[in-house]
Amino acid sequence: MDGWYTAGVVGGLSTIAICAPSGEFLNMRAPLAMGLGVVFAASLAGMFLPPTSALGAGLYSLSLYGGLIVFGGFLLYDTQAIVKRAETHPAYAMQPYDPINSAVSVYMDVINIFIRIAMILAGGGGNKRK
Repeated sequence: MDGWYTAGVVGGLSTIAICAPSGEFLNMRAPLAMGLGVVFAASLAGMFLPPTSALGAGLYSLSLYGGLIVFGGFLLYDTQAIVKRAETHPAYAMQPYDPINSAVSVYMDVINIFIRIAMILAGGGGNKRK
């Protein structure tokens, strides 16, 4: 089930990135890097706070849902970056364009999105009270 949700999210975001005007998402690199820093800091801080506390639960949610948003943004950016690199690669270059090495970043984005969706569906993102 997680794979279908991931396929829907990745397919939708990739379609948006391909159909968007040329280079629209290429300016998102700096905000995405800052968002990744916030998600990373929340993940580190969450290791030292108990998840039962309000602050610990908030940091966990920030790292979970914020990470999903950030890696979705990275998917948009990386998809347009691959298209831009393929279009601007010179035909007279000594080495041909290598789409496999360009697609590694998209692959890592998909893996991260899958992990976040699996954690959300496993109940890690909600407050459980007995």
